[in-house]
Amino acid sequence: MLEKNFLEQQKKSLLAEKERLETKIKELNKFPEYGESEDDNAMEMADFESNLSIEEQLKFLLKKINDALKAIDDSTYGTCKSCGEAIEEGRLEAMPYAELCVKCYKDSKK
Repeated sequence: MLEKNFLEQQKKSLLAEKERLETKIKELNKFPEYGESEDDNAMEMADFESNLSIEEQLKFLLKKINDALKAIDDSTYGTCKSCGEAIEEGRLEAMPYAELCVKCYKDSKK
């Protein structure tokens, strides 16, 4: 069972990261405007397409963060979704949205 102070710190960290990601996603949704020339238009499209890929990655991470915040509220935060054991605090500090303990994570990559 995780200590209350640790959970509060994790929630604070997750909320800050959530806000940062939401801001970044909003910025990426703006179509870049570099000018009117064909080269500028081509660069705008290339950057816009690149931003779509980045946006998808950020949305995926945002979902994991929202899931972790829900787990805190549901008192299931820090429990491995595979084996049901506690996820190591060090792992949660490094990756507060981790859903698997180190052992299960390594096993899933084999």
